[in-house]
Amino acid sequence: MVASPVAFDRRRSLALACAGAALLAVAHSAPAQPWKPQQPVEIIIGSAAGSSPDTMARAIQRIWQDKRLVEVPANVVNRVGGGNTVAWNFLSQRPGDGHFLMVSNINLSAGHLTGTTPWSFRDFTSLGILFHEYIALSVVADSPIKDGRDLLARLKSDPGSVSLAVSSVAGGANHIGAGLAFKAAGVDVRKVRTVVFDSAGKAMTALLGGHVDVVSSSITAALRQVRAGKTRVLGVTSPRRLGGDMAQFPTWRELGAEAEFSNYRGYIGAPGLGAAQVAYWEGVLARLDADEAWREYVDKNELDRELMNGRQALQYLTELDGKLRAILGDLGLLKQAK
Repeated sequence: MVASPVAFDRRRSLALACAGAALLAVAHSAPAQPWKPQQPVEIIIGSAAGSSPDTMARAIQRIWQDKRLVEVPANVVNRVGGGNTVAWNFLSQRPGDGHFLMVSNINLSAGHLTGTTPWSFRDFTSLGILFHEYIALSVVADSPIKDGRDLLARLKSDPGSVSLAVSSVAGGANHIGAGLAFKAAGVDVRKVRTVVFDSAGKAMTALLGGHVDVVSSSITAALRQVRAGKTRVLGVTSPRRLGGDMAQFPTWRELGAEAEFSNYRGYIGAPGLGAAQVAYWEGVLARLDADEAWREYVDKNELDRELMNGRQALQYLTELDGKLRAILGDLGLLKQAK
């Protein structure tokens, strides 16, 4: 018996519907298709050339290219201004584009709390954290400030008697690191004369030129001048003495100030990156963390290596947010609570 045209159409519709349902089920059960960059990647730096994030990014770029951890060219681009805000604005305008990533640090966690930027870590895609870095306070080699205890005594007696240089924004990691040490020693931190530069390099230049008395910077920035014999470190925000060239310098705890603080370094992506894009960059960072050249860089610069994937980094940043509110409140730098 020959089926009527209507019956055939119904059977065909039913068959198509069943096939479509089967394909949909397969699509839902299949893993996301792998993603990889199809064009040059831009590594965005929110501070000037020579800053700690810039130095780190260029070291990573060389390893990526030398070891072919990334299949396409990776270019470091400095987008300076507003304590990283110019760079965050740029990245925010590339939603869903995995070809742009940015070195992240505690300024992204603190900036929205101090009111220096509307952006926070929640506005971007967390890709991971690579290490933590401590903060050092440095003076020129022949400074009349003898040591950390001498500095704290001077500031406690007269907070305006010593000028402090920080980068790259008020309320950033370098400012917080110094402020915690000062507050722990009983200094009125709101009266300390603080000058903000857009990079540690410029802050160090001001120190060497006699324009400021003390610089608060990353260990990376401090080490370059220590090794050149131009500066000495008064105190470090680490829980224990560091090694290598930093072993000669005390922690603030040794000097009687209960201050411990570190700045994280990692990567964020544009808003709304997909799971496959995040997985790709997490894989790149994991391979970097296992690379011998990278581990040598970390050890040489006295960094605390601690790899976190995107999810772990987001959890860490969420917990850090609450701690920073308390710290910035104590320092008189908390402006809003987004």
